[in-house]
Amino acid sequence: MNSKSLQCFNVYDYSDYRILLKEYYEFQKKRIRSFSYRYFAVKSGVSASLFSDIVEGRRRLSIPVMKKYAAAMNISQKETDYFGAVVKFNNSKTTDEKNVHLTELLRLRGNSSIKFIDKSQYEFFRTWYHSALREMVTLPDFKEDYEWIACKCIPRITVSQAKKSFEIMLQLGILRRNKNGILELSDAVISSEYEMKSLILRNFQSEVIELARNALERFEPAEREISSLTLGVSRHCYIRIKERIRSFKEDLLKMVLEDTTRSEMVCQCNFQLFPLVEADSTITGDTQ
Repeated sequence: MNSKSLQCFNVYDYSDYRILLKEYYEFQKKRIRSFSYRYFAVKSGVSASLFSDIVEGRRRLSIPVMKKYAAAMNISQKETDYFGAVVKFNNSKTTDEKNVHLTELLRLRGNSSIKFIDKSQYEFFRTWYHSALREMVTLPDFKEDYEWIACKCIPRITVSQAKKSFEIMLQLGILRRNKNGILELSDAVISSEYEMKSLILRNFQSEVIELARNALERFEPAEREISSLTLGVSRHCYIRIKERIRSFKEDLLKMVLEDTTRSEMVCQCNFQLFPLVEADSTITGDTQ
């Protein structure tokens, strides 16, 4: 949820400390005309340049600096503890560490408005074909015939898997039936939060990456678009590339939503960006 639309700033709405700090700044700037990086720097005792570097992804936020920011923000001890858990979650380097801090976030969050995937929603992302079958419903020749559905999938799935998939999506409200009893999408787009939910969606992402690998042999070049780039970039440029990928994904979704022509096929579009060489600590910009 975007806190800028609220009457008060709520730290529990965030799972990424960079977005938290960025939107806190924007929120205060609207309330206090004189509020600036320098204003907050004086109040927190931390340089304005460090605040900018953290928000822009050039430096990591450390716990000592987080505590100074929390004091300047005048938030409660519980909110400070949550802010600290967000920092530890974002800075974790292993899945085990992330899981520990995710549990702490959930405990401290309580009844906040931030939405996490619950166990039933996780079922939708357990395997790749749930999302494929969801989109198949939009095709003009779609038949609610599980044998037909199973045979249409690439790679093939079983009839029982197809049947179970639709049962799950109806149960979760991802699909619904119209007044004529015909299956339709409940929402045009299903999305997920970038950081928190990526931990839970890891298995799904692994499966679609495997689908892409197999597509090299399964489809002729004219039927697919698979390419790669190996780049030498600065840390700042790396963050900008990540942001551009996210922006491009939004552009694709907008393009699909604005397309008035009926769907004719279901396809998968993957994006991957990851390091190939271990980065020097001076490049990652970790703060102590």
